[in-house]
Amino acid sequence: MSKRFSTLDTTRLLFEHPKILFRMIERMDRNEARYIRESDLVAEVMDYTRGLGKADRERVRLAMNTDNLFRSGLIIDIIKADGERRLVFQDALINLMRACNASLYQELTDARLRGHLVTLRDVRNRLETSSFSDSDPDYTELRDDLNERVSQLIGLLRQNVLRMQTISAQLADLSGDASRAPEKYLEFRQNLFEQIVTLYERHIKPTLVFLNPDTRLPDGSNLFETLEGMVRLLESHDDHSLADQLFRSSISLNALYKPIQAVAQEVEHFLRKTRRGMAQYNAMEHFYGKLRALKDDTETLSLRRKWLEGGDFARSTGFLVGLRAQQRPKHYAFGQSASYYQLLFSELELRLSDLRRKAEVPVLQEVAGSGRESRVDVQRINQLYQWLETLELRPTADLVRELHGRLDGFIPGYRFADLLAALNRLVNSPPEGMQVTTTNRFRTLEQAPDCEQFVYRKRRLETNTTDTEQEPDHA
Repeated sequence: MSKRFSTLDTTRLLFEHPKILFRMIERMDRNEARYIRESDLVAEVMDYTRGLGKADRERVRLAMNTDNLFRSGLIIDIIKADGERRLVFQDALINLMRACNASLYQELTDARLRGHLVTLRDVRNRLETSSFSDSDPDYTELRDDLNERVSQLIGLLRQNVLRMQTISAQLADLSGDASRAPEKYLEFRQNLFEQIVTLYERHIKPTLVFLNPDTRLPDGSNLFETLEGMVRLLESHDDHSLADQLFRSSISLNALYKPIQAVAQEVEHFLRKTRRGMAQYNAMEHFYGKLRALKDDTETLSLRRKWLEGGDFARSTGFLVGLRAQQRPKHYAFGQSASYYQLLFSELELRLSDLRRKAEVPVLQEVAGSGRESRVDVQRINQLYQWLETLELRPTADLVRELHGRLDGFIPGYRFADLLAALNRLVNSPPEGMQVTTTNRFRTLEQAPDCEQFVYRKRRLETNTTDTEQEPDHA
């Protein structure tokens, strides 16, 4: 008697090594068949198990043996035709394997969708002649059948939406040669157009028509009219529980229309792409696929793997190298406090005041490095000091940066030497009622034309809170 596994152990091994059935289902879909040839299954198992250890290799080969699969009930029929054996697997097993891999979801065709619609119409017709009594077995069975068929339809359509949302990767596969054969681009584009049109006409468009509540069908009511007719029947016979459930199901079905419509727009947009656009599209999809693979590695039973291990990806692509050394972009948002608006309006008033005093700005003489003259320097600084006497300042946490912003663009020929002179003047002779406080924090300023940098010690301009105490008069 040969060694065999139980149904539970066999199923467990199938899901521990899912690539075997994944590839078999892909081949089955490609051949548009409902069976798997035994020779293909044996070849796939032998090829897959070559890389396993001896114990695992023997275990997988025993589990995937045709006799073991048949006795376990995972194969429901073996058909002998054209000199080969064809294996028909349990629909439940195939559907579960598809649920584990979104790329294996089957697109719903017009024939399958109309089959579901005809079934729901039949249920509605049977419901019209039903007794609507919980004690009637025919009615309870009909109600259970209705729930099952509606739930199955919603599940299939949701899977179809998920499958369509991965169409970007499928389009990238179809257009993979666009960037490699520019001389055959026109021929390639024609073939690509035919494949995508087939995808659109056979799968996307029928689903859009099926989920459109405004669709008019020549042979009867559409999906939503059929559901609404059943809801009215149930409400008129006081079965409000099932009526509410059907109503919620119709809302769920209606919500699936928009994501499929977005997929249709993406396909139409892709067909308008140029060769360069297709190459860029494929590059983005290629690297996006690598990131998705890294993310899938975190969705395992290991609780330690919760972060993307993207070091190799970053080094191989160069996209992210040095990103941590870059400062985050600063966002500017309006605050909600009164002090924020006071500060904002104060800054605006100071800037407007500077603009009004533009005509009063002294015309300072230009000073070049080797042509410096003490007379010119003194005259320039004196003119700057006179202008500073009329400059309006407010308390600030960084006096140097504030002065730089006020002087740059207003003083002709402004340079960092003028900033040092103005700062020295304010430190020694601060405005009335204010004081300058020097901190040990350093900051850097840059001047655009020459890319000069000025490293300075941060200084605060504060209101002088030292009040002269007066002694009270004694009588």
